[in-house]
Amino acid sequence: MTVVALAIAGRRIWWLRRLIRSGQPTTGRTDDFGQRLRAHVTEVFGQRKLLDWSVPGVAHFLTFWGFIVLALTILEAWGALFDADFHIPLIGRWAVIGFLEDFFAVAVLVGLATFAVLRVRQAPARQQRDSRFYGSHTGPAWLILGMITAVVVTLLLYRAAQVNTGVFPFGDSWAAFASHALSIPLEPLGESANEVIETVFLLANIAVILAFLVLVTYSKHLHIGLAPINVTTKRLPDGLGPLLPMESKGVAINFEDPSEDDTFGRGKVEDFTWKGMLDFATCTECGRCQSQCPAWNTGKPLSPKLVIMDLRDHLFAKAPYILGEKETPEKVPDFIAETDERAHSVPESGYPRVIGSNDQQAHRPLVGTAEQGGVIDPDVLWSCTTCGACVEQCPVDIEHVDHILD
Repeated sequence: MTVVALAIAGRRIWWLRRLIRSGQPTTGRTDDFGQRLRAHVTEVFGQRKLLDWSVPGVAHFLTFWGFIVLALTILEAWGALFDADFHIPLIGRWAVIGFLEDFFAVAVLVGLATFAVLRVRQAPARQQRDSRFYGSHTGPAWLILGMITAVVVTLLLYRAAQVNTGVFPFGDSWAAFASHALSIPLEPLGESANEVIETVFLLANIAVILAFLVLVTYSKHLHIGLAPINVTTKRLPDGLGPLLPMESKGVAINFEDPSEDDTFGRGKVEDFTWKGMLDFATCTECGRCQSQCPAWNTGKPLSPKLVIMDLRDHLFAKAPYILGEKETPEKVPDFIAETDERAHSVPESGYPRVIGSNDQQAHRPLVGTAEQGGVIDPDVLWSCTTCGACVEQCPVDIEHVDHILD
């Protein structure tokens, strides 16, 4: 089971790497190591931008650090499969480790409950455009919340059973307070029943973790792995920064003597740089950019979030043609403007005009009307005021304005 899950996830990660590296070259993404390191520490480990919104920020902070600390329990779970008395060498019986594991297990559950309440209160079905989740894939988001909850619940249950069977790595110490508290109602069941409970929930914990690993590589939760890279390779201006020079193949275009091979702007999704493609794949669909966009808040069709989502979905659908897995037909097919409820089908989104990896997707224009099958409608682009509120609010440092201007 582990080998299969790792193979599926690894194959997907390798595919994503190939796709992002197929983007055009760009410069200025690895200079000033010190400033980039500070950005990585404050925004990734410190969750600085997320904490600008106090309630969801604290919930995400707890969940993020829970992922890091609870990685220790993954080692413990796999070890317990082969040795009931397994513990991590050197630190595996430290009471402080048991406390931290249980503290963050409970903290993650609190964070997940907070996310659930926020999603119910701000459900697009209730608030429509006023919801920052309008146009986001809400179904998969609920699935992920459920899976993380299952990971923590199965973890606490098998640890509680371990307390009663005498193989808990932290012994009788109440430092692991949640595990010991849950062990109390299980104790009257007897040792044999607790052994069954331990085995069942240990296997369930590992199964959910592996399923989560695979699902993450196919969902918006790619940001778990991509956001640290995106934050580290972001632009480093004070605020939005100046408009970038127009580049072709990673070199600034000489407008007085342009080359015949120069590409002006982004006419196709493959014209974007690798950093642009990384931006698209990193989007969390959180909607912070959308909620702060003055164009969106005055009834315009522009949602920075939907622009990035449309570009990402189009990139993924066109990927087989970009990577040479499918041959692009010479004949341009007719475009039929149809929406599909399986996509984030809202009027402001252009991607659902053509669904799937097909010849239409390979030839559709990046910018165009519904009749033309465009991924982004011209009215969406012309609604942008270039104020940069979206860039300022984005917790994973996506550069929306640069992509809109390109």
